[in-house]
Amino acid sequence: MSHDPNPKDSFFIGWAATPKRDRRFMLGAALAAIGAGTTLSLLMAKQHEAVGKGQWDQAKSVTLSGYFIRDPWPLLLVTQPDGTLETVLLVGNGKTAIFDRLPEPLPSFAQVTGTMIQRGAHRMLAVSDKKDWLIALSGGDNTDTVPINQYKDEGSATLSGEILDAKCWFGAMRPGNGKVHKACAALCVRGGLPVAFCTNLCSDSSDIYLVLDPDGKPHGEDILPLVADLVYADGRIVSYGGFKQFRVAIGNIIRL
Repeated sequence: MSHDPNPKDSFFIGWAATPKRDRRFMLGAALAAIGAGTTLSLLMAKQHEAVGKGQWDQAKSVTLSGYFIRDPWPLLLVTQPDGTLETVLLVGNGKTAIFDRLPEPLPSFAQVTGTMIQRGAHRMLAVSDKKDWLIALSGGDNTDTVPINQYKDEGSATLSGEILDAKCWFGAMRPGNGKVHKACAALCVRGGLPVAFCTNLCSDSSDIYLVLDPDGKPHGEDILPLVADLVYADGRIVSYGGFKQFRVAIGNIIRL
């Protein structure tokens, strides 16, 4: 029987040193796998939606004074240096509204203390849990000189975007929109927090609207199945206190 001193096929022997050509192959394969994994990770990260610049500074207490409005959601109309009014929504520290904490009668002008939730130009105050979070002030009784009830109807509009809870999107949660946030958004909406509609994939440059029924009142739980889904809707745009409302009937909201 003849014996080939230079066989073309090599055998694997567990206790023997790895042949040089196998070492080169494994090194190349490992480097290729690392490179492919890095590239895939970068592509996935690039396609992932940014969480945005919204933030909730819970370490800093803020006190604001303004005209106190109860409906459709509690808010302060804060007079700016140029005389315009800014809407600052008022919410609780959890996933609930503050209707049950409002005094009767409700002051027309008040000082409110809490922590600021802000995304871009939109601000919201999570009111303090202390008893003196709301202090009635004088000086705001003459509301005839302040346009606190002046709504501007900007006409009908068809919008596409996402329905979500304003508190989380403003900065209480990151991210505060999308499917990953659906359960949280539903709890917040069920708890009575302001409902919002964002366009342009809910980026920091998105237009944001408060979602109300055609009469300017909050929707009931019939809006819950539509939260965190992409939809388009036919309604009306109404401006008030530097904020825009999107007044729309549930039947005019269609899931995409």
